[in-house]
Formats: sequence, C-alpha cells, structure tokens
Amino acid sequence: MRIGVFCSASDNLADSYYEQTATLGRWIGSNGHSILYGGTAQGLMECIAKNVKEAGGDAVGILPKFMYDNGLASKTADEIILAKDLTERKNLLMNKADVFLALPGGFGTLDEVFHVVASSQIGYHNKRVILYSMNGFYEHIKLQMERAFDERFTPSEYRNKLVVVDSLSMCTLELCSCLNKI
Repeated sequence: MRIGVFCSASDNLADSYYEQTATLGRWIGSNGHSILYGGTAQGLMECIAKNVKEAGGDAVGILPKFMYDNGLASKTADEIILAKDLTERKNLLMNKADVFLALPGGFGTLDEVFHVVASSQIGYHNKRVILYSMNGFYEHIKLQMERAFDERFTPSEYRNKLVVVDSLSMCTLELCSCLNKI
C-alpha cells in the first residue's frame, strides 16, 4: 500500500509526537508499505521517512522545486519527485497514494488534508483520509466536522472520507481496512 502522509516539518515539537511518529513509521515499513510524503529533511516528515526505511519500507518525497533548490530535500528518501509548486505537489500525492494519513501539522498539513477530502467529495477519487489525533491534536477538527454533518453543510454520506483516530492501534486498523479495499 502506498500511504500519502501529511505532517509537520517543524523541528520544535514535543518528544511524544516524534516517538509516536517513529512507532507508526516502523509499523508501516515492517508491514511492507511505502509512504509518499512532503520530502523535507525536517520534523515529522524526516522522522516518519527514517523509521519507514529502517523497518524495510520505501519513502518517496514529493517536493516543490523551490524547496529542493533551497536545500530542504531529505536525503533519507529513496526518491525525490520534484513538483513545480505546492499545488502540483498535492495533486501528485493525491494521484499516487492509495490512502492518506495526516499526522499533526499546521497550515500546510490542513491544506493537504482538505484538498484531498474535497477532491474525493466531488468525485476525483475514492480515497480516504485518516487523521491520527496524537495527543488529541485533531479533536477540534473532529468536532467541527461533526457540526458540518449535523447542520447539513456536508452530506452525511461523506462521513467515511475523513476519519479521526486517536491511537496507533486504531490508525493501523483503519490502514488495514483501506488495504482490503485496494
């Protein structure tokens, strides 16, 4: 399975985020899966790539050329695919991945998540996005989405497009569920 991973490039996070990301990366790699990710040598991006590879999986970075030119590319990645900009990066990730997994992150992560979910909602693909709510990180998003469903801003048939999980066991269960549908 090719898992598109969205996550933070910040190097200033609490240790627990790196620890949980490392554990997840080892699970992905040891189960023979690969990741497609933002491709930078920073933060949770580098952490997950390193742990996927060390456990036997592959890591493919998709990086805008301007970031590559500024020396931000990971040397951990098996391959770096250059995109002309962030929009092309999102579309390449969306087209190449089988499922998406969002770890905690900021504006870029949220932009990627909602780009993929909105594209699914209008029929570009039928892939799921799993938000791994480490330390309760995505609880407010979960509440906001429930409100959007409850108040009919988002039709209830799209509830399965975006799922929020709060533990490694739930995360891996959701990923395995997606594998059975590929």
